[in-house]
Amino acid sequence: MEDFWVLKLIDKFKFIYEKLGVNYDSMRTILKLKLLMDSRRVPTMYKNSENKNNTFKKSLLMYGLMGIFLMVFIFIPSPMIVKMSINVGAIMFLIMTTMVADFSSVLLDIRDKNILNTKPLDSKTINAAKTTHILIYIASITGAIAGPTLIGGLVKYKLKFFIIFFFEIILISFFTIFFTAILYYFILKVFDGERLKDIINYFQIILSIVLALGYQIIPRVFDFTDANFNFTIKWWSYLVPPVWFGAPYSLIIEHNSGREYILLSIMCVAIPIIIFGIYYKFIVPYFEENLQKLDSSVGKKGGIEEGKGLRHKRYASIFCRDRVENIFFRFSKNMISTERKLKLKLYPDLAFAVIFPFIILISSFSKFESFSQAFSEFSNGNSYFSIYLSILMLAANVVLLSQSERYKASWIYILLPIDNPGKIQKGVLKGFILKYILPIFWSVCIVFIIVCGLRILPDTIVMFLSMLILIVVMQSFYKKELPFCKDFQNNGGGSITTLIVSFIITGILFLIHKLVRNSIKYSFAIYVYMGILVLINIILWKKIFNISWSEVMEENKANS
Repeated sequence: MEDFWVLKLIDKFKFIYEKLGVNYDSMRTILKLKLLMDSRRVPTMYKNSENKNNTFKKSLLMYGLMGIFLMVFIFIPSPMIVKMSINVGAIMFLIMTTMVADFSSVLLDIRDKNILNTKPLDSKTINAAKTTHILIYIASITGAIAGPTLIGGLVKYKLKFFIIFFFEIILISFFTIFFTAILYYFILKVFDGERLKDIINYFQIILSIVLALGYQIIPRVFDFTDANFNFTIKWWSYLVPPVWFGAPYSLIIEHNSGREYILLSIMCVAIPIIIFGIYYKFIVPYFEENLQKLDSSVGKKGGIEEGKGLRHKRYASIFCRDRVENIFFRFSKNMISTERKLKLKLYPDLAFAVIFPFIILISSFSKFESFSQAFSEFSNGNSYFSIYLSILMLAANVVLLSQSERYKASWIYILLPIDNPGKIQKGVLKGFILKYILPIFWSVCIVFIIVCGLRILPDTIVMFLSMLILIVVMQSFYKKELPFCKDFQNNGGGSITTLIVSFIITGILFLIHKLVRNSIKYSFAIYVYMGILVLINIILWKKIFNISWSEVMEENKANS
């Protein structure tokens, strides 16, 4: 079995474990097995990657790239406490979010309980293995994110900065471990295991969004590198941890020896050490007891959920007159809302569909002298055509409807008394559109209507009809695949093909709409075009879903 280099490093501190009463050899064996298992886990940012080899090392490179962006803060001409508070705050956010998203399996590991509890091992040895395991990963992530700042600070501020920041990285690790564990502890204390798993899933979604948007937002920091900041320590500064970690730089490098800088610097060192001692001594034992709740699978019940179910049933009766479509309309809502892996893929794309049209507008603000001038330009111009970006991203998600964690149960379709499998697809697609696509699309449109006025209402209706055409065309590529019948890893090049075709069709629809908008008789042409789109939708929605069971079976054989 491979021996990890980090274990050889830990061997040098064997005497510390032995003084704490830990059986070091047993702890080392447990730790080695944990590291081996974790090397096979895929981080959040590589969930969609087809090549899953060495993904942890790749994720460290990605975090290192984010760290390079954060390093820029130390070159801003402003007080050290300001730029280091910003830098440390961003580092702490990324580390804590990553801990919740990707290392929940490390913090909440109960798989080894049934094995270790049957062996002659004391709780100190088991807890030491788990704590060391956590520290290894938090050190790896923290080093990747904070490493560029450490190197940049050494170049700019020499050895003093390097020593301060190096020890702060360790203290930040203690701090984030404590608060992540506290977050889990209170969630487990109040909620059941299912709710905890949902919250972990939401953090994974947030991390995916933050990492993607970081490439759009962080570069805009460069526009402010010439700014000078004046910072005065207020009473609330003592409640903000990043300010604690920023104070030692002002104290030691800038020689600000005021009482407030000394107090904040003491807090920077003392509080992380104290809370880590509390974590190891008191939180870990009670935390382990509550981890058993993870085996709980109590579902959500109550009047609120029942009310939602009745409302969804009414929607189904409106949009699906056919009985089979009606059933699978409701089935799609239940499947998507309970599939955590599906939500991890879907929700970031939905968030991007909302955000990207506005990011493009925000990025062009620098062209104008004032906000009022920019607002006037946008409200009177054609900025609303950026809604097609939302359409592109929303329609491409159709490919997800064929994937599921429970794909092996798809054999049940064959046993059902359904003559046309296209009805299954149609019901699921309608449910997906109503539950996810429509709210996102119209929320974006409403914002643009508020900015540009009711003059663009016909254009938004045209975009909506165009989006329905695009969605059903995308569905035609998967018309021989029943919903939720494939594993997430069995994508092939389908998702790439879908994205390319979606991009081409969206571009064509955009160009046609633009030509109609620029025509001399726009007020007449837009309604004619609207009527044409309605007619195309009726034809496509009738024709696309006419498939036979033999076609479905042939497709299944080809994929198997």
